[in-house]
Amino acid sequence: MRLEPVDSEFFISKYKTMRIKKTINCWQEMNDYSPKSQSLNVAKNVLEIKNKERQEQLEILTSSLTSSSRIARWISSSKGVIKQFLRIRN
Repeated sequence: MRLEPVDSEFFISKYKTMRIKKTINCWQEMNDYSPKSQSLNVAKNVLEIKNKERQEQLEILTSSLTSSSRIARWISSSKGVIKQFLRIRN
C-alpha cells in the first residue's frame, strides 16, 4: 500500500507538531526548576504569610474596637486632633 502525497504531508505535519509540543513541554519542565521560578515561589510564600499576619492584626483591631466604648473612642480621637493642631501651630 502506497501513501498518497497528501497523506505523507499530513503525517509529516503531525510528526513535526508532536515534536514541537514535546520540546515545549520539556522547556516548561526545565523552567519549573529554574532559580527565577523558585525565587518567585519563595516571594509568593512570604507574601502569603504576611497577608495572614495582617489579617490576624485586623481581626484583633476589629475586636478591640467593638469592645471599647464609643465615648472613649471619641475622647481619644479628640485628644489626637488637639495634639495635631498644637503640633501644626508650633
